[in-house]
Amino acid sequence: MPASSRSELITFLAQQRPEDVLGTAECDWVDFKGAGHGAPYDLSTHKGRFELSKDVAAFANAGGGLIVCGITAKQQANELVEVARKLTPFQQSLIKIDQYKTTVDELVRPLVKVTYQWFAHPNTDEVSGHYFVLDVPGLPEAERWALVRKVLNDKDQFTEGWTIPIRHDDRTTTLSPDEAYRLINDGVRSRFALPWTTPPAPRSDPAEARQELEEHMMWQDLPVLFWQSVPQNAPELVTGLHSQDGIRGALLNQDALRPHGGFNFSLAYNAPEPYRGGLLLTDNRRAMSVAADGTVTAAALATDDMLGWGMERGFSEKGRLNVVALSEMMLEYFRLVDHKIVPAVPGVWEHRIVAVRFADEPPRKLAPGANPAFPFIGATQRASTNDWNMTWTAHGDPEQDAHEGLQRVYALFGLDAAQNPYVRAKALSTEALRAAFQ
Repeated sequence: MPASSRSELITFLAQQRPEDVLGTAECDWVDFKGAGHGAPYDLSTHKGRFELSKDVAAFANAGGGLIVCGITAKQQANELVEVARKLTPFQQSLIKIDQYKTTVDELVRPLVKVTYQWFAHPNTDEVSGHYFVLDVPGLPEAERWALVRKVLNDKDQFTEGWTIPIRHDDRTTTLSPDEAYRLINDGVRSRFALPWTTPPAPRSDPAEARQELEEHMMWQDLPVLFWQSVPQNAPELVTGLHSQDGIRGALLNQDALRPHGGFNFSLAYNAPEPYRGGLLLTDNRRAMSVAADGTVTAAALATDDMLGWGMERGFSEKGRLNVVALSEMMLEYFRLVDHKIVPAVPGVWEHRIVAVRFADEPPRKLAPGANPAFPFIGATQRASTNDWNMTWTAHGDPEQDAHEGLQRVYALFGLDAAQNPYVRAKALSTEALRAAFQ
């Protein structure tokens, strides 16, 4: 069963089902790199460094994608594109992630925050090793285009110059000189045609916002789940941010499914406070901040105090996440953000899920189905990494965006969000959750 999306492919690898990736065609969101007898990219050479940078920049220009190392793709005579045909996992010692990070940071402009992930091959097969995946985020339209600031000469050595790689279906090509000239000329004309236009304000840095919130809460050593929502065309200051009729009022008077005793960001006894020019609403186990430019950063402890509520005390399940708590909090976040905050900044928004320290001892665990008090399917699965960072373009519909968020959390545990009892089709159902409360 070929993968139909980035999140599904990641789920297959996290569940140690790499054979399910076979048959997936290379396209504008995935490229396969067979390992052969060495690493997919030889970063000891200029050519290898250029190829890595070119592939990263191409996906950044195409809305994001995966570079999957350890799976070989081939094109048959009757096919138009290359298709994943053979599993070629390799040893982790062949790749030094710091070299990948250094190469991309040095050669690609603007900076692209690639996520690097290892996935183990099943131990039961004759072959062994790991798959290495580079998850490349897409650049916002206003920040395109990514370029590689060196080119190769006829001896495969770096020389001065630059190129703009683009992803076209299953191929990586480059922007033509004529098209590059047109883009530059359009920019020059717009600059002189609108002399009164001020440049957009610097956008909030999502990573810095998470770190600042984590330090403010003193959660640096605890497992935390983050939600973030970032406007692509952020203003310097959102209109009505501190107004009772605006975002401050929305935080103070949330339309929660369960205002008292539910898993949400509604705090009956705490009011939003000024925080770094924006707002902060928090208690000792959950927090939500809204920056001056509208960027939202929310967090919840993945412990028995919040997302694992009652699992340790009630069922002796240390580290296990409560499916109701996770599902309800996921939906409540997007009910608030999609309905009350996103409309304050028109345009495209990006949502993000980040899980940190989920694999530390004792690891966070999740099972398909409902909580142990109800019928459930299968055994608990452990979180597969400590650094999980996934994004998507906002739908603006809370149930759809909550489902997107659940997909990314479940993939961290090698699970499919369809195994969540409150998912209906491609949505996290409000009605199904309401029924669970009764």
